[in-house]
Amino acid sequence: MVSDLPLFTKLPIYVSHLESGLQRRIETLKRGAGEKAHILFLLSDGDARIEGRGSEAVLSGPSIAWRQTAGDFKLILEAGSAGYLAEITEETLARSIGDFFESAALKRLFDGNWTRPLEDSSAPLVAIRQHIESILDEVRTQQAATGMMIVAHLRIVLVTILRATGEEEIASVTHGNSAHYLQRFRQLLEAGFRAHHPVGHYAQELGITHDRLHAICVRELNKTPKSLIAERLAREAALGLERSTLSIKQLSYSLGFRDPAHFSNFFRRMTGLTPGRFRKMMAAAAPETDGFSPPSFADWP
Repeated sequence: MVSDLPLFTKLPIYVSHLESGLQRRIETLKRGAGEKAHILFLLSDGDARIEGRGSEAVLSGPSIAWRQTAGDFKLILEAGSAGYLAEITEETLARSIGDFFESAALKRLFDGNWTRPLEDSSAPLVAIRQHIESILDEVRTQQAATGMMIVAHLRIVLVTILRATGEEEIASVTHGNSAHYLQRFRQLLEAGFRAHHPVGHYAQELGITHDRLHAICVRELNKTPKSLIAERLAREAALGLERSTLSIKQLSYSLGFRDPAHFSNFFRRMTGLTPGRFRKMMAAAAPETDGFSPPSFADWP
């Protein structure tokens, strides 16, 4: 039997159910979502391999494979093999990963190419297959809030893979010297800066006191945790003003500000410029920005 045609949603995401066939077949990974799409392949049964860019990955079911970009990869399925193939855009992946503290671990896991075996009839395999089927159902029926449901199911798939492969250790609190705490603080901040959490929230996640986190940041970076949190938010705001087409009001909401006026006051306090003036200067590449550059993490360990 031939595989189902790719199904499309407005998110967008393409999902194909690759049914068992009597002959070997080849599936290109660069299809509806383009060469920049992320690829998730679940091999339920049989044997397959992914070829491209001078490399080859051999899979034996049940197993799962991830490709950061579709590129010029192709999937070769042997006779009798079956599984699921999903093409996920950057926007869909970002929404599924979300802004949770554990999101840093997900970002790290899905920032590369890999294959992982799964145990036959294991709970992770059953859950992954079940939620991919649910995504297929959502695509086929196109009900209200279909996009939200797809993101919810995809998030469960990603977290299930994270747990099954043992990568949850990345998200665990690293005990040890100051560099370890700073690295973990950076991961947590990267995942949650839009939530505007106070310093105490991050300290609690790290398993240390507010005062100790403050002392580590001041000693190692000569900056307080509060200033680092503000700088991360200001950096995202500056990049959004320079590169996105969102209005200032839309951008303020996307960054977690409930009041655009609060966002404007925050940005002016951090940069000395209003959001509107900053956007105009960046568009005109004007020199009167006084050399302002959005704060970065270059000085972090």
